[in-house]
Amino acid sequence: MANFLNFLLVINAIALIAAIMLQPPKSENAAGTMSGTGVNVFAQTKERGAELVFRRATIVLGTTFMIIPVIIAILT
Repeated sequence: MANFLNFLLVINAIALIAAIMLQPPKSENAAGTMSGTGVNVFAQTKERGAELVFRRATIVLGTTFMIIPVIIAILT
């Protein structure tokens, strides 16, 4: 059982990395973010389409990434 959970954890980690990397950037100009010139990072914009899917996938994968090691620790 622990071997299966370890395998599941590796697959989850790869999927989490992919979901994070596929998310679109939050700001148009990364240089403006570093210098703080006229970029509102916390703008209230509603996510739609792929942005919403990747955000929700990241939340689910991140949560399972934290739960699986706890289950593995309890079982061993």
